[in-house]
Amino acid sequence: MKSKTFLKTYAYSLLISFAFLFICSKNSPLYVLNDWVDANAFFTVGKSMVRGIVPYKELFEQKGPLLYFIYGIGSLISYDSFIGVFILEVILFSIFIYYSFKTITLFVDTKKAYFIIPLYTLFIVTLKSFSHGGSAEEFSLPFIMYTFYIFVRFLKTGNISKKQIFITGLLAGCVFWIKYTLLGLFIGYMLSMTINMFLNKKYKEMFINCGIFLLGVIVSSIPWIIYFIITDSIKNMIDVYFLINIVLYPKKISIISKLSKTFELITYNLASNSIYFIFIVCGCVLFLFNNEKWEVKHHKLSIIISIILTGVCVFIGGTNYHYYPFALSPFIIIGLIELFKTVNINKIIIILTIILSLVSSFYASTNTYMLRYKRKNYAQYEFAKIIKEVENPKILNFGFLDGGFYLTTGLIPDCYYFMKNNIPYKNYPEMLDGQLKYIKEEKPDFIIIRGSGWDKAKDTINDNYNLVKVHKQKYQQYEVTYKLYRIKNK
Repeated sequence: MKSKTFLKTYAYSLLISFAFLFICSKNSPLYVLNDWVDANAFFTVGKSMVRGIVPYKELFEQKGPLLYFIYGIGSLISYDSFIGVFILEVILFSIFIYYSFKTITLFVDTKKAYFIIPLYTLFIVTLKSFSHGGSAEEFSLPFIMYTFYIFVRFLKTGNISKKQIFITGLLAGCVFWIKYTLLGLFIGYMLSMTINMFLNKKYKEMFINCGIFLLGVIVSSIPWIIYFIITDSIKNMIDVYFLINIVLYPKKISIISKLSKTFELITYNLASNSIYFIFIVCGCVLFLFNNEKWEVKHHKLSIIISIILTGVCVFIGGTNYHYYPFALSPFIIIGLIELFKTVNINKIIIILTIILSLVSSFYASTNTYMLRYKRKNYAQYEFAKIIKEVENPKILNFGFLDGGFYLTTGLIPDCYYFMKNNIPYKNYPEMLDGQLKYIKEEKPDFIIIRGSGWDKAKDTINDNYNLVKVHKQKYQQYEVTYKLYRIKNK
């Protein structure tokens, strides 16, 4: 019976995942191209990684190796498109939906869970912070949601097995190697469990559980440590993934100012987005004042603290990119559960909700405007036609994040700084200077530039390269201009 229930629930989760992502994710076959610079950077490094190029040592990028590996596996399925990534995205998102479903059933009956899930998915995939599809935050969702489910079940029943603690440790390790600023929920979960056992004077069990969790983190980290040892790139990984991320991005301010800025960003993102405000802020208020009895004391406070810690970990650096708040999106579930606890649901309502939610996702998504575009509308494909006319061409994505030209040309970069990350020049001049050196040595056959952010190389480019094509197109609903330059003497 359990296996039949699992298959039914997971099939539903997979169907919901595929249907909504097919419409709203730019990785979907419906879209000609995912033009998001972050996704293209992950794909470029991922496809290079699975073909022997070492991240951090041979290509400069700053997310975690597990994220690159996911994109690399996607590139093995489809080398010059995001279809392979889309397949993995659907699978991972379906696992997230499955454990969201199980979390909902801790509070309400199964029928209501079938009803809530399409609404929950609609709100998540149409958030501005969902971005274009394929973010580090999105790929971390299944790991986070499983842990949230185990956490809530522990708070409700007081029961948790050693196996579950070990698995959550494994998953924390996975998130650590995707993007370690997404570990807030895991910190809240372990903090709550540890405090509960301490207050109940279960000291031995407290230390054992902490050890088991840490063992899980270590086990999921071992493959990456071995990889970086074998490739002689431990120092490179530490320098780029940790030191540069920690030191060069955040603004240098006092601890008090940093915390003040962090809570300002959390408050701003929760208050300025109606979905976050209604279903997280208002949902938590309703949750605090309901009379439901849970086994573990201070359970409500534990949930609230975990949400706050998630936000603190995300925003502690003092920056606020549009996709950062997506780490808070799983907690939308709290408001939905509170809202529909007493509503009567039947099969017709569930079917209508699925249909209306899918239709609404088309109109509410920030991505679907791109569905009308064809290959001729993209500089990525127009420039690729010219570049592919040259035998074994070398290209450089100069002065901006990966625009997708390594994708459409099918090329693997041969320049360490194959793009420009969002680090201010004064904080890390080596990046742009490295690209300038590459141009001065006339190594790339083609240079791609976006907008006007290339003043430092203007004279060098004009002396040694000819402008061969200019293309204007929409990016995030703003018009941008791409320029393709070709070397003169080859």
